[in-house]
Amino acid sequence: MIVKVHEGHLGIERCKRRARDVMFWPGLSADVERAVRRCESCALHARAPAREPLLQHIVPNAPWQKLASDIFEYKKKYYVILVDYFSNYVEVQEVNSINSRTIIHFMKEQFSRHGIPSELVTDNGPAYSSQEFKKFLRLWEVKHMTSSPHYPQSNGKSERTVQTIKNLLKKCIDSGDDFFISLLNYRSTPRYGMDSPAQILMGRRLCTKLPISDFLLNETIDRNRNYKMLMQQRKYNKLQYDKSAKPLRTLLPGNKAILVDNGNRKPVSIIRPSQEPRSFIVQDSRGRRLRRNRRHLIVRYADSDETRPAACAPSASNAKSAELTAKAVASNPEQFDPLYSTDSKTDTEGHSPCINPPITRSKTRLMAKMKYAMKEKI
Repeated sequence: MIVKVHEGHLGIERCKRRARDVMFWPGLSADVERAVRRCESCALHARAPAREPLLQHIVPNAPWQKLASDIFEYKKKYYVILVDYFSNYVEVQEVNSINSRTIIHFMKEQFSRHGIPSELVTDNGPAYSSQEFKKFLRLWEVKHMTSSPHYPQSNGKSERTVQTIKNLLKKCIDSGDDFFISLLNYRSTPRYGMDSPAQILMGRRLCTKLPISDFLLNETIDRNRNYKMLMQQRKYNKLQYDKSAKPLRTLLPGNKAILVDNGNRKPVSIIRPSQEPRSFIVQDSRGRRLRRNRRHLIVRYADSDETRPAACAPSASNAKSAELTAKAVASNPEQFDPLYSTDSKTDTEGHSPCINPPITRSKTRLMAKMKYAMKEKI
């Protein structure tokens, strides 16, 4: 019977309404929901998981302690950026190649100029995931954190900075202006409610083409005020983001899931959680192990979740309903039709057939008929 209810691959709520319209058995909602969730075809074409509540990077209370880096291409030229999480100060440089050796040389230049950070956040590109780059970070005692593959949002700081720098490049190339002047102005522009990135990082204003007094050049910077304002902005951003977000079901080793990867979908098994937050190691049908973000995974019911009780064994929550139903049937048997033939094994999908099933209508109809029967008795 469950198979017939789900015929046509309707969703959970539609299947429930379709079943309740003409029949009832104890635990109907749970049975229908379980059957739809374990349908392989429905799982393969299900919507991708909704976004989870915003998980923000921890920002230190001092500049140049946590950095993000990325590589981008524009006009057939490669650029590498390095941005500070606290001050938003950005370093950008055009490079001839994007191999690990080139990126390491760029990092050494910046570290020797501003100091060695505590943590570096990057994606999983070849230049950042090579053994040579990892060895460099170990020698310089920098903790390396990578974002989930195919999920740039987890490295949002560098991704957003790349967009900003690309826009500056486009405008400067179109107008013929000097890109480095534009970069200087960007670094020297105060952020909303805060000092400029250059002020927060270096503790002083930078001289630009705009006139500036000696007093302003020597003015001290209140770093605590900048930190408090930064925390307020992050709190507001999270509050707005979380309005349309919800937590997703926790995945455990051995769970079955559908991997949504670049528009393609395939069944995978959860191997274990990764070290990075909301990231999991999964294995596909060919035995390959991949690391993916939780939002790439659509949960399927495990085999242990598919075991269901017999249809004739009512749960405690349905005991009262079953008792009232039996009384109504006894008082007015002609008002009720049989649920289904107990001769067919296929219809019951392995359930124990119910002899003289107690009800054939939805709960709303049942209660109306029961009230009518009680009035007739009175």
